[in-house]
Formats: sequence, structure tokens, C-alpha cells
Amino acid sequence: MLPNAAWLLFLVLPGLPLMAGEPSPKIEGTYDSKYGQCFQSLTGEAGALNLGQRWGDPSPTATLYIDLRTVTSATSFFDFRTFDPEGVIFYGDTNHGKDWFILALRKGKPEMQIHNSVTNITVSGGLRLNDGRWHRLMVKNEGHIVLLEVDGDDQLVLSHVSKPIIEQPIFDMRIGVGGLFIPAQELLMPLNTAMDGCMRRWEWLNKSLEWREGSSLEEEGTKVCFPSIRHGSFFPGNGLATFSLAGLPTGLSPANGNWSLSVEMRIEGAPQAATLLAISSVKHTPVLRLDLRHTDLVAQLGNKTVFMVQLPAEGCLDLQLVMQITPSHLTLRLANAETLKPIPKTDFDSLKQIWLGQRGDLIIGGLPGSERTPLAQERGFFRGCLRAIRVQGWELDLDAAQSRSNSIWAHSCPGLEDGGKANMDGRN
Repeated sequence: MLPNAAWLLFLVLPGLPLMAGEPSPKIEGTYDSKYGQCFQSLTGEAGALNLGQRWGDPSPTATLYIDLRTVTSATSFFDFRTFDPEGVIFYGDTNHGKDWFILALRKGKPEMQIHNSVTNITVSGGLRLNDGRWHRLMVKNEGHIVLLEVDGDDQLVLSHVSKPIIEQPIFDMRIGVGGLFIPAQELLMPLNTAMDGCMRRWEWLNKSLEWREGSSLEEEGTKVCFPSIRHGSFFPGNGLATFSLAGLPTGLSPANGNWSLSVEMRIEGAPQAATLLAISSVKHTPVLRLDLRHTDLVAQLGNKTVFMVQLPAEGCLDLQLVMQITPSHLTLRLANAETLKPIPKTDFDSLKQIWLGQRGDLIIGGLPGSERTPLAQERGFFRGCLRAIRVQGWELDLDAAQSRSNSIWAHSCPGLEDGGKANMDGRN
């Protein structure tokens, strides 16, 4: 028997990613090759596991079961990478969830929570890990101390957290990565469990372990780990994200009492026919939509086209967009070019009523109801990277969406390959 109680051993056991040698999924696009680095074909990194497979489902992405009587080492380590500031890296428990532990991120910093019959402890701190770079994480048990090392330096230390050896120890343990086996409300401190992050190069207690992967890893459309990543949210072209207006800021009125709506985002992708953004009523009728139509950017208020701005005819789109709607005008700025058009008062009033009444939705990457349209060419889903999406000055977090397609990477976009047009954020 090991010198520490069974529940403590799972502190050093993160879950397992894809089996070594298993082929990585590939995301295929349909754009002409002249568009170059426009996310037309994206290959995942072999041997790495994306933890963020299912939005809105707090259960683990992959699962591991262990007989503690076979464990001989108290140290495990793995590489971890993310831009996501909050979420679960791994969870472990014994006694069917009565004794449990999690390693997570909060505000980008590591956090450990421990719950058992002896103690309830939460500790967090250290350096921010959500910088998009690979970090080597090591969790080890030394006597009555549990230690988290990051890139060889101590980050978190828990002392006197083990409980006395009991006469009939529990030997079965389960580990989950990217999620929980218990309801999220049972955590010692509330946490948004969703984690857009990746693991690779793991070693668990110096032994081979049988493990069972989550069912999502066996399904078509499994999200991969890109060889390199940048800040942003990646939309692969088959899904959208929906925010309830009730959860978004209404916006401050200026001194004259007039309300206005502001939207900002950076758009990267190939020329395409797709909806970037829409605001709809509770009946899913769009009152505002912003569309890409291959070489044009089109803004529509109500059922009227307010303006159509020509975009570059070739190459990848890389556009900083700022849109503001006031009672009299719609202003659009792309890079240094600004377009201003008058708008009908009735259409503005409809938009204002829906937004301030907070009875409707903001949709990113498609149109309301389009996910039910069977033909891909009719869906109009955006394919590419959206960065720094701000509405009324508030940056949207896709983990806080009311609903979201499982296909979307919430906090990361593919890095540009060698020979691309720019340097990548967080490239290693």
C-alpha cells in the first residue's frame, strides 16, 4: 500500500489524450487555392488532445479509470496550452464523487480545489498560463505536500492535505479531462468549466494505464489541436454562437438621451457568402445583419440594404471593422476608410426597442434558424477567425454564449503557417 490515502493519489493523475499514433482529424475547406492561408485545410497536431469538444456539457472530454493498488509513482506531467482564462484542466475522484480534486484555470492562473471528509481547500495563484504557449505542468505528491510545477518552477503548494490511512481504502479512481463527474454547483468556488485548451507529451505515474476516451472523440467533427494558435474565435463554417440580449450591456446614452449601438471585430478568412453578425427578435426575425458576399460587405437594417462596401477581390480578408448605428446614420469603418449612410427612423426604432427591451438575440457567425437548414450552401455560416468581438464596448466571451455550436473554438484560431502574411501570437 502506498504511504498516502487513496484519494490523494489522483492529485497527480491528469487524463489521457488521443492514443499515440492515432491519426489526427483534418478539417477540409472548399475554397480555391488562390486564397492561400485562408483556413482552407487545417491539420491537427498528432498526439495532442483538444479538451474543448462539447459546449454546454460539463462532462469530461476523456475518461480514465485506475486501480490504485498498481500505482507506484506519485509524479505526472504533461504539456498544456491555451488562451482560455477559465476552465477545468482535469478532475479526479474516488468513492463515486465524495472525495474529489480539480486542477483548473481562473483568470489565467492555476487553481486547485480539494474536497473530502477531512478538508475542503481551494488555492490559486502563480503565473498566468493562458498566453497561447506550451507549458510543462508537473503535479507531484511529496509526503503531506502536493506540488504543482510549471516549467520547472513551483507555482502552487498544498500542505497537510492527506488524510490518515483507513482500514478499508478505496482502490478505484476515475479521472476526467476538460470536465467534471460532479455537478458544477458542487465545486467549492463556482467555475465556468469549459476549456479551449490542449494537452500533449504526457507521462502518468511512469506506467501504462487503460483508459476510455469520451464518445465525442469518436465522432465526425472532433476538434483538433492546431500546431500553432492565435487569439480569437475560430468558426469552421458549420455553426454559430447565440447570445441573449438580456445578458449584454444596453449601452450608455449620451447627454442628449439618444441611444446608439456599436460593434467592433477583426475578420480573417477567405472571401465567402456568409453572415458575420445578426440581431433578431424573439421570433427570430433579423432586424440587423452584417454579411460577407464574396467581394462585398453588406449591412441590412430591417429588410433594407443600408450599404454595400467593396472588399479586396483576391487574397485573404484581414479587416478591422467598426460599426455604429445612431438614430440618423449607420457608420462603418474598415481600416482607415469610413462610410456613412442615413437610415430610416422606423428601422432604428425597431432595433432600439429590441435591444433596450432585451428581448431577442445577438448571433455571431450565421443567421437565426440557419442551423436547421439542411444544405451547406444555404446555411451561410462564416468560416474563419473573428478576433476581439466587442458590442457596446464589451468584449464577448463565447464561453458565455446562450448556445454555441460544438464546432467553434472559443478562444483560439489557427496560427499562420510558415510563409504566411504575419507573425503568429504565441507561436512556439
